[in-house]
Amino acid sequence: MKAVMKHKREHGGVDVFDIEKPAAPENDEVLVKIHSAALCGSDIHAYEFIDSYQSFMHVPVVLGHEGSGVVEAVGENVTGFKVGDRVMGESNIYCGTCRNCHSGMTHICDNNLMRGLTTPGVMREYVTWSEKNLHHVPANLSFPEAAAAQAVTVSAHGVLQRITVRPGDKVLVSGVGIIGLAAAQLARACGATVVMTGTDADEESRIPVAKSMGLDVFNCQKENVVEGFIGRAGSKADFTIECSGAAPAFISGLAAIRKGGSMLLLGLPNKEVTFPFANAIRSEINIITSYTSGWDDYEKTLALLSSGALDIKPLLTGYAVENAVRAFEDAVNKVAVKPVLQFAE
Repeated sequence: MKAVMKHKREHGGVDVFDIEKPAAPENDEVLVKIHSAALCGSDIHAYEFIDSYQSFMHVPVVLGHEGSGVVEAVGENVTGFKVGDRVMGESNIYCGTCRNCHSGMTHICDNNLMRGLTTPGVMREYVTWSEKNLHHVPANLSFPEAAAAQAVTVSAHGVLQRITVRPGDKVLVSGVGIIGLAAAQLARACGATVVMTGTDADEESRIPVAKSMGLDVFNCQKENVVEGFIGRAGSKADFTIECSGAAPAFISGLAAIRKGGSMLLLGLPNKEVTFPFANAIRSEINIITSYTSGWDDYEKTLALLSSGALDIKPLLTGYAVENAVRAFEDAVNKVAVKPVLQFAE
C-alpha cells in the first residue's frame, strides 16, 4: 500500500513508499481504508525537521495524524462500528491507566504516543485504530472535512473547555491557519467581537480566506497590533488566543490584553520563546495553555461542522497522494491553508 514517510533526518526527507498493509484487526480494533489525510502544523515541523523534532520524533515513520475513511474490517469484540461506516480517528494513543487517563484527561496521558511522530501515522492507505479512538462521520461531511476536523478539535478544546468567552467579550486571534480560523469562528459564535492577525506570508491565501468568511483580519507586520486591535474592537482584548506559535505574536498578543485579561496558548512554538513575564504579572494576566483534544472535543467538533456552525471547506486544498511533497511545500510556503492528501476517489 502507498504511504507518505519521513525517511531522512533532514529538511524534507519525505517521499511516497510502498509498505505492507496492516494485518487483520485484533479484538478491539478497526481497520480503516483511508480516503483523506490532512497535513497538520506538526507535520510541517516534521518536514522541516526543526530543532525540537530532531530528538522527539522517530525516523523513519509514516507521517500524519488527521485521517478519515471507511471501515474495512472489525475485530470480534467491536460493537460500535461495522464494515462500510464512514469514520475519522483520534491523533493520540493513550495508555488508559495513568492518573490523567483515569481522570478523563486522555489527551495529556503520561504515556501518550502521537501518530505520525512517535508511532506510525495515517498517511497511508490502511490504518488500524482502537474502537475507543474512532468517531462516526456525519453523512453531510466530506472525507476531507472529516480528516481536517482533527485540527478543529484543538480549537474546540481550547476555546470551549479551557476558557469561557462571553457575549460582548473582545478577542484577538493571532494566526490565520485552520486552528486560528476555527478558534475565531468559535469565539464569534460565543458572541465575542473577534479580530485576527496574519503576516506578510499570509497575504496571498490565508488573509483573503479569512475575509471571505466574514472575519476581521489585518497584517500585523504592516500595522501595530495593539493600535490595530483597539481601532477595530474599541478597547483592549479580554482574550488573546495565540494560534501561530510565532515568538512576536506572544509579545504583541500580551500587549493587546487588558489588565486582568487572559491569554490562551494554542499554537506550538517551533523554537524557544522569550516572554515578558514581568509585564504579565504586573497586569495580572492569566496565561492558559491548551494541548490537543479529548473524545468529547471530537464529538462536539463533528456536530458543529455538521450543523454549519463551523465551516472549514474554504480552507481545504486537495492533493493526490502522489503529489505529497508538493503539498508539504505548499504548506511551508503558505500557498494552501490546509492541504489534504486524497488516497481514494
